[in-house]
Amino acid sequence: MTIQDLGSIGELIAALATLATLAYLAIQVNHAKRDFRESSQRARTEFTYRLGERSADQQLDWFSPDGQNKVMMKALLTDERLTREEGFEFAVQMSIFLGGLIQTEFLHNRGLLDAEFMQTRRSIYRPYLEMPRVRKWWKRTGRKFYGHTEAFEVVEKMVAEIEAQEGSDGAPSGQSPTAGS
Repeated sequence: MTIQDLGSIGELIAALATLATLAYLAIQVNHAKRDFRESSQRARTEFTYRLGERSADQQLDWFSPDGQNKVMMKALLTDERLTREEGFEFAVQMSIFLGGLIQTEFLHNRGLLDAEFMQTRRSIYRPYLEMPRVRKWWKRTGRKFYGHTEAFEVVEKMVAEIEAQEGSDGAPSGQSPTAGS
């Protein structure tokens, strides 16, 4: 066997080693991608869970008998006129609350939250938007507060659906036209 033959065998071994290395790297990249997807999904799930918990805690604080926020109970559950201070607190709380929905929509539009979760979130926010005081706040202040078109399209759509439903049956959403008769 000549040196040239040994060189050819060496080149063949190097080529096979290169192919084996590339195959090994491809397998490692696939494993890394799978691990990344799984950890991303776990992080999204945990984030979604904590987001829902924060929203629930906020609502419990608004409506629990021991809750600190009597203003929100008054604003959301009565037609009483709010003082200037109460109106300010209501506006701040509503901007935070609807900000949660808008943030969730933003994450959904970027593929970070699934559609089923979004439907659940919208169903939680809809009863608030059915309240005339909340819609009035949205039309006067909320639209200006969330100035980016993408940010408030979902709220605008929900308000339009509610008002169309109220217009079609002549009663506030959630009530029959004969309620109160």
